[in-house]
Amino acid sequence: MARVDETLPGRTARDDGREAEATPVRGRRLRLPRTFAALGNREYRLLWLGTLGSFTAMQMQQVARGYLAYDLSGSAAILGVVGLSFGMPQLVFSLFGGVVADRVKKRNLLLVTQTATGLIALATAILVSAGVITIWQLIVLGVLQGTVFSFNMPARQAFLAELVAPPEMMNAVALNNAGMNVTRIFGPALAGFLISVPWVGLSNVFFFMAACYLLPVVTLFQIRPRYAGAARPKAPMLKEFAGGMQYIYRHEVLGMLLALGLIPIILGFPYQMLLPVFASEKVFNVGASGLGTMSAFTGMGALVGALAVASASGVRQRGLLQLVTGAAFGVSLVVLGLSPSFAVALAALALVGLTGSVYQSLNSTLIMTSSEPAYYGRVMSVNMVGFSLMPIASLPMGAIADRLGAPHTVAICGVLVALFILGVAAFVRSYRRIEAAEVAPGMRYPMVGGER
Repeated sequence: MARVDETLPGRTARDDGREAEATPVRGRRLRLPRTFAALGNREYRLLWLGTLGSFTAMQMQQVARGYLAYDLSGSAAILGVVGLSFGMPQLVFSLFGGVVADRVKKRNLLLVTQTATGLIALATAILVSAGVITIWQLIVLGVLQGTVFSFNMPARQAFLAELVAPPEMMNAVALNNAGMNVTRIFGPALAGFLISVPWVGLSNVFFFMAACYLLPVVTLFQIRPRYAGAARPKAPMLKEFAGGMQYIYRHEVLGMLLALGLIPIILGFPYQMLLPVFASEKVFNVGASGLGTMSAFTGMGALVGALAVASASGVRQRGLLQLVTGAAFGVSLVVLGLSPSFAVALAALALVGLTGSVYQSLNSTLIMTSSEPAYYGRVMSVNMVGFSLMPIASLPMGAIADRLGAPHTVAICGVLVALFILGVAAFVRSYRRIEAAEVAPGMRYPMVGGER
């Protein structure tokens, strides 16, 4: 008699402890072009559609919260503080969230966290509608949302392994990024447009975002995992946390990939927090609609990059490709910072979006395919620490921008990103030899250089 062993997808464990093949849960599958292959999987498609709603709210929130914070304070440094309120809880709780994701049913955890996120967004909308919203309230709400996000994202990323087979992982990750980038095209532009419409206004934008955050709850109720999740003996949480950190330390490739994900996120991606300054009279003087346009151009470039990665399932030497696009990301930030006009800045933002999207998609894919399923939650939580540091880094970046100006700050950060990536290319030769490897379901994923 066999029971489900969720440690490895597509496997079962017999009562005598031996592994046996398991048939994954069957579901209707659509035949789609290779670029969109993972969307043929009904369960993944439902997750993707629900996530689309959540991502829409996130992208609209970036414009709406930034616009509101800058309108209330008139300070780029305050934008950094508001961003810090969202990032600091992630830094504190993300690793704990990864341990929880590896211990509980990921679908149930996502239902709880997604509902909480929607309720926090609704509370924000009510405060804005009542006209009593203040900077300190934005900060408190940011702390709450950041805390919930710390448990949501590791579980969401690890949940992919229960919906798609390992050979589809790169396509699924890339399409996930593509969905996010689609919302980056119309989400910020929609927020900027709605804010400027007198009969809609800022408060109704926040109510709409709350509804979008709750959409994934509907789709999650319809999802049934196709592959087994992790049913394994549970050690004390601190011991499991330590085990995850030891696994990453002993894994040569994971440490390198996590570092490559960390530095560009800290130095490069906080440029998004400074876009309200670029839109203000201090730089281009294009207002809320111009801010939405800038974010939309970034999203268009990012969408092209994500779809390119989704189509490139057979590409080898992904490490070298990532290094090239990472250096190009840094250079494009320099061009943005030195842009003499709004039109040039829009072109630079499209390039920033494209190169940043390819870089992130490749890095996430390499991390997932280099990890064992039992450690997905903890590995992705460490990867998420970099994203939690992004809004934290925006605090000193905002202060520097107040002194040097946002354009010069972004240009300097672009130089630092490019130098870091080129340094890895010059001194870490083993990374350039990473090649795509087909990983069979239930098999241990390969390590370059093996375990130490």
